[in-house]
Amino acid sequence: MKRLSVTFDRTGEDAARFAPAEGRRGRLRTVRRCRDGTVLELCQFEHPVAAAVADALDADAHVRDHAVVDDHTLYVHLRPGARVRSLLDRLGSHRLVLDTPVHFDDEHVTVTLLGPAARISEAASALPEAVRADMRVERLTEYTGEDALHAALTERQRDVLAAAVAAGYYESPRGATVADVADDLGVSPSTVSEHLRKIEARVLPHLLDGI
Repeated sequence: MKRLSVTFDRTGEDAARFAPAEGRRGRLRTVRRCRDGTVLELCQFEHPVAAAVADALDADAHVRDHAVVDDHTLYVHLRPGARVRSLLDRLGSHRLVLDTPVHFDDEHVTVTLLGPAARISEAASALPEAVRADMRVERLTEYTGEDALHAALTERQRDVLAAAVAAGYYESPRGATVADVADDLGVSPSTVSEHLRKIEARVLPHLLDGI
């Protein structure tokens, strides 16, 4: 069994597109396709913008229904765009599993699929050219049922996190700076800072699930 994570540029095909600038990061905790082709989503934003997004959705002809769950969470029933429909079609036709949550930020959406290697390859090849052209493979790994925290990070992100922990970056008081971690890895401080920001954005929501 394989796990394939791919990233797409954000487009106007999901409810999160209406989030204000400070809320364009979060995850789709649930994605479910209905028999009529519409999709149910449970969107969880990093910032408390659910009510603002809900107000914006009132004018969207593609949205059938929506409800604010709490400040960070929004339920949406919508008709997806062509790219999302293509992905969901391949999930069904090739009997693959969409691994949730689906992560999104200001510019990208990262989707993870589970299934036999041959089916994943066939499904990717069957996608329309326009969809494949916009798809970037993040990682293809063996799926071993590892915990969600481990699976949420790329191999490079795990390397950066390990270096930061070893250097004492997360100690209190802090035992190292971003520049120290960058020196250990032989990269620029801005690169380490960006990696750590993405790591925290992916890991912290998983910790909240258990609270």
